[in-house]
Amino acid sequence: MFAIYFEWRIKDGAEAEFERLWSLGTEALRLEGSLGSALFKSGVGRYHGFARWPDRETRDAIFLPDFRPDIFGPFADCVDELVVREEMELIESRWV
Repeated sequence: MFAIYFEWRIKDGAEAEFERLWSLGTEALRLEGSLGSALFKSGVGRYHGFARWPDRETRDAIFLPDFRPDIFGPFADCVDELVVREEMELIESRWV
């Protein structure tokens, strides 16, 4: 499994739109082979996302710069700063 962790600071007043577009984007990617994503909000007002893919190749083949610009263009416009973007390969999972 391949995963990507994100941490964002969102522009003031754009939180609801960010959440809506994140949901639409996650569903669009799931239809193309993603294993889904989870979105969290921390106590300091930052958003955290964890996206899962069967492997890096599947992610790279699907998520191209021109994938769903109607969703991911406005999504990017909501972001004030991408604080962290970390790609990871699964070693072991004990999640239920």
